[in-house]
Amino acid sequence: MEFTPNTIVAGRYRILCRLGHGGMSTVYLARDEHFPHVERRCAVKVMRASDDPTLAELQKAAFEREASLLASLRHPAIPEVYDFFIEDGRCCLVLEYIEGEDLERYLERAGKPLPESVLVDWALQVLDVLQFLHTQRPHPIVFRDLKPSNIMLRQDGSIVLIDFGIARLFQPQARGTTIGTEGYAPPEQYRGIADPRGDLYALGATLYHLATGIDPRQQPPFSLTQRPPRSMNPHLSEGFERIVLRALAYDPADRFPTAAAMAQALRALRIDSRPSPEAAPTVVIAPRTIPAANERIRILWTVRTGDEIRGSPLCTDDLVIFGSYDGCFYAVDRVQGLVRWRSATGRGIATTPIRYHDTVIGGSDDGAVYSLETTDGSVRWRYRTAGPIRSSPASVGNVIVFGSDDGFLYALDAATGAALWRRQARGPVRAAPHPAGEVIVSAADDAQLTVRTIRDGQPVWRQQLDAPIWARPVVFAGTVIVATIGGTVTCFALSDGSTRWRQTLPDAFVASPVVVGNVVLFTGNAGTVIACHPDSGAVLWQVSLRQRIASTPVPHGATVLVATGGGELVWLTLTGEIVERESLGIGIVSTPVMMDDILYLGALDGRFYALVIEWQLPKGDGQ
Repeated sequence: MEFTPNTIVAGRYRILCRLGHGGMSTVYLARDEHFPHVERRCAVKVMRASDDPTLAELQKAAFEREASLLASLRHPAIPEVYDFFIEDGRCCLVLEYIEGEDLERYLERAGKPLPESVLVDWALQVLDVLQFLHTQRPHPIVFRDLKPSNIMLRQDGSIVLIDFGIARLFQPQARGTTIGTEGYAPPEQYRGIADPRGDLYALGATLYHLATGIDPRQQPPFSLTQRPPRSMNPHLSEGFERIVLRALAYDPADRFPTAAAMAQALRALRIDSRPSPEAAPTVVIAPRTIPAANERIRILWTVRTGDEIRGSPLCTDDLVIFGSYDGCFYAVDRVQGLVRWRSATGRGIATTPIRYHDTVIGGSDDGAVYSLETTDGSVRWRYRTAGPIRSSPASVGNVIVFGSDDGFLYALDAATGAALWRRQARGPVRAAPHPAGEVIVSAADDAQLTVRTIRDGQPVWRQQLDAPIWARPVVFAGTVIVATIGGTVTCFALSDGSTRWRQTLPDAFVASPVVVGNVVLFTGNAGTVIACHPDSGAVLWQVSLRQRIASTPVPHGATVLVATGGGELVWLTLTGEIVERESLGIGIVSTPVMMDDILYLGALDGRFYALVIEWQLPKGDGQ
């Protein structure tokens, strides 16, 4: 008996439609009625019990094992478990709904083998989650059924593994039921042995299928190596073929020893096959590619990425490094605009990276913080949390501190990525922390501002505000100034948290305040620029730009530059007079960086721009 649309299951989940069915279960799309004001969708996986009582009991045990296994795992590429219950004798598992397309259907729709560069990026994401599973303690977890139809591609380009029904804890030499999908399952799995290297075999078969269009299920068992991938698709590189054939080795000892080792080989392949900077196709050097209002703004260069750019750049002497919502960090020659390297993560990037010696460190919506070599973008270390990271990291000596949507503030050793401490908030931590001597100032969606010691993360003081805090707190002259999305701005004493002043302003603040000269500036979501006195909080002036502002004002000469979501660059004096206003026609939510008279900014059209300002602004202390 199947559920029909509009059926309410467990008094909570309204069935919308059937998504698919397999050998022992059916999956439905449902709406969680406990959230009446939002459209929270989920997937309800329902076990179809066998008529054979013995087999039905085994199926139930396997289903409960899947629920328990998933509930214990936290990784962006693993669906989150919301609920597990029994309805009319049927076991039901409620999971995160993955909106996207499985790779088998993607290949069918493409109608031809997929590009090697795309497959390498996908394989690296799969290997990241396999490494996570294979290094679980006390026992590694073997997925055992990796194939294109069990790999979902989200709309943002990130990969998710689905159907953990036959995943198994790995115990050396242990044997069990022969389960898997013919053509993808490794030889030892037919003998009942679950080995982590078997998942690498299945990934090799998956890559073979996607790169050649040849379905392993329609070939004699273990025969793929007899027809190397390049014999079926000559556009593949020799290096890619070597990696696939090694993964498909009959003997597990001849395969890559770990998922991390296979990922290292793929990263090396990506670096070796990357075109020279002079030929990088993402670079567009052109004097006029945006609709500037006049000749007073000249484009030095622009780089195209695959999605919106929401994070601010890091500028070094020779590079501009930034993240894109296409899931990649980019390093671009600061003067010439040549792409030096591109390093992929699992999801979009909205954070601003920081520099630590010869590495750059930044967070991703895939839940991880990455330390990348500035020379080539290779990963030195990765630290994974249980939620997206929208909080840009801050550094203090050899310690970096950042927040995660999992509700924790983290401190790591910047050189090794080792965790130093973790402290919990009551909501996502999205505001970038601000270091001040021996303490770190942090804020979260729970509307709480906290000052902690950098040494061990213990709180020195806390203050409860009126609304979530997304803007980075600012430390100035022994005080902490913070703005909330509710419109309240407050100044606290850094030493003890006592309130110096508080104002309720007519806007909501996502951008961080900035102190310039004798004013503290706030830019609001409704397009208001408000200047207050940093000692008293008295409002000195306010100007409405009538466009959303999500970026922090940038000191520029004797003025401040404000970039708007409507694509305007506005220069104001510290008395509130607009001296220049130029329209670029492209939305900007990230904070630009001014360096050597060149303005560097990312935009919502997916491009990064280096702009030359063709007029002379008055110099001043704000420079």
